[in-house]
Parts: sequence; C-alpha cells; structure tokens
Amino acid sequence: MKKNFNVLVRRLIGLFGLIFLLLISPVVAQSEVTLSANVLSGVSPGVSTFVSDILQLPADGKSVVILTATILSKEGEALPNKEVVVSSNRGEVDTILCYSGSTLTNSHKTVTDSEGKARCAASSEVPGNATFTAIAEGITLDDKPTVTFTPLPFLTNLTIKVNLPGGGKLTILEPVTPKPSKPANERLVNTDVELQIPFWVVLVIILFFLTEPILIILVLRLSRKVRRGFEAEKMALAKEQELLAKVYLLESQVVQTASEIEQEVRQIESPTPPQTTAVPPPLPQSPDTGQYPPAQQL
Repeated sequence: MKKNFNVLVRRLIGLFGLIFLLLISPVVAQSEVTLSANVLSGVSPGVSTFVSDILQLPADGKSVVILTATILSKEGEALPNKEVVVSSNRGEVDTILCYSGSTLTNSHKTVTDSEGKARCAASSEVPGNATFTAIAEGITLDDKPTVTFTPLPFLTNLTIKVNLPGGGKLTILEPVTPKPSKPANERLVNTDVELQIPFWVVLVIILFFLTEPILIILVLRLSRKVRRGFEAEKMALAKEQELLAKVYLLESQVVQTASEIEQEVRQIESPTPPQTTAVPPPLPQSPDTGQYPPAQQL
C-alpha cells in the first residue's frame, strides 16, 4: 500500500513538473529571443539617417514624397535586412507605402537593402505639416523630417451644378483629378467645393453667349461709323484751315492794294504850285532927262 502511494506521488510530481515546463518554457524562450534581438540589432539612432527628398508638395493624394531611412551601426556600417516601420504624427490622414526593392507595396513596413536603406512614399489629401518617424528593429531614429502638404487651387476641386426647374441637378464642371480615396465624412478636412447655380442665371448666360456675335457685329459697325465720322471731321477741319489760309492771303493782298491806291489818289489830289517867270528890275531914270541911261557896254 505504501509502495503504491509513493508511485502515485511521483506521478503527480512528474505531472506538475511537466505542466510547469509547458507554462514557463514559452515565456523563457520569448525573453531569450528578445534579449538576443536587442543585442544583435546594433542600430544607432543617432548615426542612422531619415530624410525626405522634398519639403513641400500639394495635398492632392497623388503627389508623393520619398522618405529614405539609412540604418547604420555606431561604427557607421550599413545594416541590411533590418525591419523599418514608417509612421506620421497625423495618423491615417497621410498614406505611407514602402518599397520592397523597386516594387511599391501596400505596407508601411519594409526591410533594408544591402546598403542599409529603406524607402517609402507618402502622400496626403489634407493640407498641413506632417512629421514622419522611422523605427528600425524597435529603435526610433533621431531624424524626423517634416513635410508640408499645401492646399490645392480653388478650381482643382470645384464642382458646378445647375438646379433645374423640375428639381433635378445638371453637372456642368467636375474636377479633373480623381475623387479622394476616403469619403468626405471620414476626412479631417473636406477640400471639395460644390457650387450650385440657379437655372435663370444659366439661362441668362446662355442667351448672352448666343447674342454675343450680334452684339460684336453691332459694336463693329458702330465703331466703323464713329471712325468714319472722325475722319470726315478731320478732313473738314483740314479744308477749313486751307480756306482760312486763302482768306488771310486775300485779305493781305486787298489791304496792300488799297494802300497803293490810296497813295496814288493822294498824289493825284495834291495841288501843283504855278510856274512864275522872272521879270528884270526897272532901269533907273536920269534926273535930268527922265530917261533911262544907256546900257553899258561890256
């Protein structure tokens, strides 16, 4: 009886030991693997680099910025086959897709190549500043590039619709770029712009464009008439100046002729003094005879 009890105790001890090993072994194995990963990683967060090829791009959901992480050791040696996880401080607002070799994947994780480099492409549909972070083998790199996503021009996201009299809507203009991948209610910022125009406004615009050729013809004819009027007025002014010049010339000639005639008239009307003949003085008489003395002979 005692012997059977000892066998039962040994079996129970063995069973408890087996259960203990089954429960404790995975924890010990996991701790050993984690310890060895931390020891063998060798990633230096300060020596490693994480940069972007551009600092600014439009928030159109298509333009991408290339983020390159170069994983190095403390000695500056490249570390290949290291897992790199890239994230943004804005979360799912920014789309991050990493390369596997030269192929773009749908994951924000990748491994470094033989040169220790890992590349990812980031895009966004929401304007603002995004700061990207790279984690290599559980170690966060010191470099955290910041990229600015600029707002799109107004007409890029403009949709024009006309409210029809029957209650429907007629779309006249839609954005050329594809619709955002996320619905408007799931985005932080709705960049779509929808303009609704009353039907009568569209009718007035259509009538204006239909009558525009007639208006242009009328304006051209009116301008031609105005130009001809200006030309006729200019010619009349030139003729008037020419006639005035002739009148001035005739007036000067008339004045000159009148002055000459007046001078001639004055000369004709002025009296001429009568011509007088010289009479010799009387000879003296002799006192005795009362006769004139004889002329002296020379």
